[in-house]
Amino acid sequence: MIATSKKIRFTVDEYFRMSDAGVFDGKRVELIEGRIVRMHAQAHPHRWCLSKARRRFDVLFPPHKFWVLVQGTLLLGRYGAPDPDLHVFAVPEGTADEQLPKPLVVIEVSDTTFRKDSGIKLRMYAAAGIRDYWIVNLKAQRIEIYRKPENPTRKRNGWRYAEVQQFKKGDALKFLAYPKIQIAVDEILP
Repeated sequence: MIATSKKIRFTVDEYFRMSDAGVFDGKRVELIEGRIVRMHAQAHPHRWCLSKARRRFDVLFPPHKFWVLVQGTLLLGRYGAPDPDLHVFAVPEGTADEQLPKPLVVIEVSDTTFRKDSGIKLRMYAAAGIRDYWIVNLKAQRIEIYRKPENPTRKRNGWRYAEVQQFKKGDALKFLAYPKIQIAVDEILP
């Protein structure tokens, strides 16, 4: 659900100033392509999936080498500050914002938000150069992995991923940046 007009584009700086001033009144929002978007309440399958993934990621990615963030804001250029469900940086936990590299993986858990996660958010992550983007598609009971961001049209909304794979329970997943680290689909899907 869009909370602001399509004609208005806010920068990340303006967005954080509004947040600091209490404009959002405690509501969960994120900045997508300069527009402030309300976030949906999470149903049981979404929360369960995220809890399972977080427990496993904490084992796979120790905090002295990696920073696993759950629903933390990810700064993506001038007009993007989404709150992906999970993302991992290959730096120690607590590293300052200005020292953060691109995340090695960004994951969205999708129940009611698949259209947004596979549309505008996918294009935004591709444009930001996120090389490993996963959508946990709860309704289809699969994990979709998007890799190789590209923009063949050279238009702002022409970003996509050239490689898309789908995995179901029983399959194992590898991280693009760390292929020796594996996780089973069953360890994520509820």
